[in-house]
Amino acid sequence: MTENIFKKIKENIRISQVAEHFGLHIENGKAICPLHKETTPSFLIKEDTNTFKCFGCGAGGDAVDFVSRIKNIDKTAAANMIEEAFNLNLNSINIKNYIVECKHNISKTNYFQERGMIKETIEKYNLGYDIQKNCVVIPYNIELSYYQLRSTVMKAFYKPSTAKAGKEPLFNADVLFTEKNAVIFIVESPICAMSISQGGGQAVALCGICFIKLLKILKDKEINKKIILSLDNDEAGQSATYQLSEELDKLKIDYKIINISDECKDPNELLIKGADRLYANIKRALEQAADNYLQTSSDSAEYLVNANLEPVSWIVENILPTGLSIICAPSKTGKSWMMLQMCLAVSGGGKFLEFNTIKSDCLYLALEDSKNRLKERIIKLLNGNNKAPPNLYLSTRGNPMDNGLFYQLEKEINLHPKIKLIVIDTLQKIRGKASKNETSYTSDYRDMSMLKEFADNNKICILLVHHLRKMKDEDVFNQISGSNGIMGACDTVFILTKEKRESEEAVLSMTGRDIHSDKLIIRFDEKTCLWEKVCEAGERERISKQKEYEKNPLIKTIKVLLVNNSSWSGTISELLKIYKKTDGGNAEETPISLGMKLLSLEQNFRNIDGIIHLVKRKGNKRIHYFTTDKGENCDDYDN
Repeated sequence: MTENIFKKIKENIRISQVAEHFGLHIENGKAICPLHKETTPSFLIKEDTNTFKCFGCGAGGDAVDFVSRIKNIDKTAAANMIEEAFNLNLNSINIKNYIVECKHNISKTNYFQERGMIKETIEKYNLGYDIQKNCVVIPYNIELSYYQLRSTVMKAFYKPSTAKAGKEPLFNADVLFTEKNAVIFIVESPICAMSISQGGGQAVALCGICFIKLLKILKDKEINKKIILSLDNDEAGQSATYQLSEELDKLKIDYKIINISDECKDPNELLIKGADRLYANIKRALEQAADNYLQTSSDSAEYLVNANLEPVSWIVENILPTGLSIICAPSKTGKSWMMLQMCLAVSGGGKFLEFNTIKSDCLYLALEDSKNRLKERIIKLLNGNNKAPPNLYLSTRGNPMDNGLFYQLEKEINLHPKIKLIVIDTLQKIRGKASKNETSYTSDYRDMSMLKEFADNNKICILLVHHLRKMKDEDVFNQISGSNGIMGACDTVFILTKEKRESEEAVLSMTGRDIHSDKLIIRFDEKTCLWEKVCEAGERERISKQKEYEKNPLIKTIKVLLVNNSSWSGTISELLKIYKKTDGGNAEETPISLGMKLLSLEQNFRNIDGIIHLVKRKGNKRIHYFTTDKGENCDDYDN
């Protein structure tokens, strides 16, 4: 390659240009020789051969020889100096020639075929083979100005020096400048980028886990692309993914984190294991990116009203839809028992708290439990009535959100595509680290938004288990531990509370975007460890009011008056005398206070017992009339 550089310099630049650049004053092809002392010009430029000759000291040669002598450096350094001085970029020329030469030898290795590459991919990326080094050659761009060598006999790769090829670029960075709003996968290695291309996508390789070059391009060029991060599934790749995601957030660049490698380390490994699976994952990722891309147009009300929109998808009918949900309760109130009970119900298609469920696979991350405890609880809840469901998957491990949680969930979904409910018990176990100077609201809302986006993209329900603050509040939803960012990002929120810790009954309050705000009275059975619905809170309130109404001594008094007759009439004073004789009647009651009570109970008379209360004047007196006969003539009375 060095000999080719010398040849290219001689072909592309004149010796006279080089000599003048380095200080010689040439007249009529002659100059004072800089290599020895003289007063008469003996340094001769030979234009026909593009060389020089000094008849005084005997020196001669081409431009490289000239610079090598006057700078006292070797020829390679001299050639580099000339190349830099005249911006010849001769190394690139030789790199391109080297790549083309190796491309002609590609048939002498089957390395790429073993990595799952087809003929069209090999030709598209100008892949080659260096016979002497026993390495395959992977060019980085269409200009063929940079390349990578990969050994075919061991796991090693090499790159040209910066002096020869300049700084290492991104692999296939050209696609960042193609069609507007294109979807671009970001991966670690060129072989993975080519695997994605073979499956119908476009990919750029970082050639490692350093993403500074990518960020610089995205920032400087204002690239308008949808980015999908699909770095390796190892610890380094996952860590780099979330560091890169934070930087993309700062640049306000739209991106998604999608694992297209399933259980494999990277896309190429999955290509080798099962090309159909990789291609299906690429297609699904592209669809997800397209579905969630920012809209640039609005819909009219008429269109929206007549549009055939997808209905709400339920996990537990009427109370738990797909999306992001959270259930909050004080510690040790039985919420983990409830979550396991729900998962058993959904996986078996049974009922939960008397609500129908849509049978589907479930994943329960019991991050505060052991496998032994889970086993004991499942046996207890089943109580010998049913076999343990094969479509309920459990784990006592969960990665943090900033270090692999979403890869873990993607892997589970890919292995078990029918999963529709994921319970994470508890939220705090999977929280990532907050950024410096970040408010608690920003941190909470960001984490919850990421979980919601994952749930929406996969059309599943993620149900988080969380805690309540000890401080009481009239609004139970204000008791959620953390900032308002937690509740604000959720689709559905459940709060489980008890009046006293030892109480069997509890109140399950619920609110959300797709459900009616409601409260249920539920009870925990200590024998079966099952939660049961007692009644709706509204029904409990109605029953309570009914009992209170029935115990009211004034009501008792009026009912006694109507036991034998369908009606009774009299003044308020007459009614007061009878009232004071009734069990529970207030001896200190006055006609005025009794009249006020009658007014407050007016509606209940009619609605509960069908008693009509009317009033008419008779001289200076007001006569109160009570009847259960709706057909009786009451025209003389006022309602």
